[in-house]
Amino acid sequence: MLCLALAAGAASGAVFRSQEDALRDAFPDADRIEAHRYVLDEAQASQLRALAETDLDRKLWTVHTAHKGDELLGYAVLDVRTVRTFQEALLIVLTPDGAVRSVRVLAFHEPLEYQPSERWLGLFGGRRLGPELHLKRDIRQIAGATLSSQSVTRAVRTTLALYQVVIRDPGAVALD
Repeated sequence: MLCLALAAGAASGAVFRSQEDALRDAFPDADRIEAHRYVLDEAQASQLRALAETDLDRKLWTVHTAHKGDELLGYAVLDVRTVRTFQEALLIVLTPDGAVRSVRVLAFHEPLEYQPSERWLGLFGGRRLGPELHLKRDIRQIAGATLSSQSVTRAVRTTLALYQVVIRDPGAVALD
């Protein structure tokens, strides 16, 4: 019984921080962070899939905008996806002009040895959506954690495509 409990503990992941805490850490100077929900129509979903070069598992997205007074500090998107059999939650933070500022792991339920390191996540800093933002191009794979590196790269590409399709489109209408 003890062996089973230890094996289950070793295979389980962890929740590292709440979305609220991560947003405050991402935007420490913000006096307000607002959540805007978007439901993609078929044209937007198709465009997002093409730009991200990946499938979408949902059409409802929440984009957080951070402000200090009238100044826009940036955007953040929480992306929850299945890596292999369990989920990870990432907060992808963008600059006001749509470059990646940071990628933060909020939860990782796969075995922790497959979790991307802060150093590896730092490879995405300053990146924009383009043909080189792929594994084995500008982003190297994590040895022994191919599925994790693929999942994070897809999440970042999806967020950058979301920026192009919805965030910077003045015609996009949020639910709130």
